[in-house]
Amino acid sequence: MAHQSVRTPFTLLKYLTVTTVVASVASITLGRAETVSAAPPKDPIPPRPSNWGYVYGAEQPGQTGPGPGGGPGGGNAGGPSGGRGGGASGPAPIHYCPIWRSGMLPCDPPSLPGAPEPDPPAAPQVSPVQLAQQAWRRLPIPAPEVATAPPRGSDGLVGLAEWFWVTNWRSRNDRVQAGGVWAEVTARPTGLTIDPGAGHAPLTCPGPGTAYDRSRPAQSQQSDCSYTYQRSSAGLPGSAYQVTVTVTWGGTWVGSGGAGGALPALSRSATFPLRVAEGQAVTGG
Repeated sequence: MAHQSVRTPFTLLKYLTVTTVVASVASITLGRAETVSAAPPKDPIPPRPSNWGYVYGAEQPGQTGPGPGGGPGGGNAGGPSGGRGGGASGPAPIHYCPIWRSGMLPCDPPSLPGAPEPDPPAAPQVSPVQLAQQAWRRLPIPAPEVATAPPRGSDGLVGLAEWFWVTNWRSRNDRVQAGGVWAEVTARPTGLTIDPGAGHAPLTCPGPGTAYDRSRPAQSQQSDCSYTYQRSSAGLPGSAYQVTVTVTWGGTWVGSGGAGGALPALSRSATFPLRVAEGQAVTGG
């Protein structure tokens, strides 16, 4: 006779209990598998410094940035050989930073063997106008050297014309060059003004004045730059008129490329004392 199992109510209850437990375990297992499933990459993150460079990219699961090692991963300290942390594809370095300096991490692109050296920065180009202005500022323009007749150091006379002339009346020039750019400036005396002193009206002369020739009679000579005093200098400070002679200079320039033009006028002055005495009439008895 074949053996037949008898299912009592107790046996049926045990079977249902075991089935329920197995189903619960399977449900828990499946739920856990869903929990650890890979999440999609996060949004891109901005570059940030590490000990060996700047890193960029999107965070991956299990990767929150550069690892505790020297490189962009969690390798050993000190170098880029640390790799990426956790084996995940995380941020990648873009520049190599050799050392820390003053709390900052300077990063330069790596130099490749055999790469050509970058060209040096080009020198700023100057114009002929700039060179002309530079030459004009440094051009030595002298103060006028003035001669008089009667000569300075001796008294002039009331009613007698005092002659003035400038002995260093001549042009000056200078040249400046930078590479293929050049400029040359020329200064020329253009006017002479005599201030007789003591508030008298100034005298303007068309040129340097005429030198007095002692070897010739006074009646045969004329000057286009003279002044006749009507009062003596007695009673003035130092018993002398303070005469100021001013020479005005004009400038022009030429430069490379056919450039050229006028330069701003300038002037130089000299001041000196001039004594003027009253003439004494001499009579015989």
